Amino acid sequence: MTDLLFPTDFSTNTTAALDWVRLFAHKTGATITLLHVFQPMIPDSTLPTMGDPGLGFIASQEIEDISRQRLGQLADELRAEGLSVEVEWRIGFVDDGILDAAKERSIDLIVMGRSDLSTFFDRLAGSAVTDVADEARCPVLIVPTTPEGHAVRPAQVHTIAYAMQPETTQAQVSFQTDSLVKAFDAQLLILTEDQLEDTHVDLIVMELHPASGFLDSLFHPNHVAKLIEKSEVPVLVYHKEK
Repeated sequence: MTDLLFPTDFSTNTTAALDWVRLFAHKTGATITLLHVFQPMIPDSTLPTMGDPGLGFIASQEIEDISRQRLGQLADELRAEGLSVEVEWRIGFVDDGILDAAKERSIDLIVMGRSDLSTFFDRLAGSAVTDVADEARCPVLIVPTTPEGHAVRPAQVHTIAYAMQPETTQAQVSFQTDSLVKAFDAQLLILTEDQLEDTHVDLIVMELHPASGFLDSLFHPNHVAKLIEKSEVPVLVYHKEK
């Protein structure tokens, strides 16, 4: 993993995920790409205009300038720690921007934070994380955080659990974990999905198998989505090629 992508909206939800970005970058020497996807405010033409119609544009421009500034400040902060950092700022839908940046830059790992999915807006953010995990062709690390943005677990990798599925081969397990075990000098546990709830580990690794049709989706539900919603342990998702 030589190229990491860290999408940030500068909210508290990304604080804990950034600690994992730091950890992986220090351990692997990877370059970090900081990404902010800006969604400009679009005026609602069905509502009456109050005051100067240009005020909305001015406010949007100010928010844009602030987001660019904050992205640069974060990059300077990480560079001061001796990390290699690049910056990318995009306009558009967040999940599309993340997926496009990962593809164009040949990213090896996307790191995203996920807060407690207890409110409507948290569930919206959680679904965006799930969408990226589903659609990305590179591995995605989902880091759970508290509503205040604090880490549920410290950013450390001493023990890794691999979620074994019926389709998984030993070769896949080795390919997806050998470099992690070596980089972190970690212990690897091979567990079935029902064993994950009762184990205490620092990182869960699993492969996402794409559904081939409606019946496949019905009888083989997306276990990754369930883990993202419930796991207090960061989940590293690999993707089986279609």
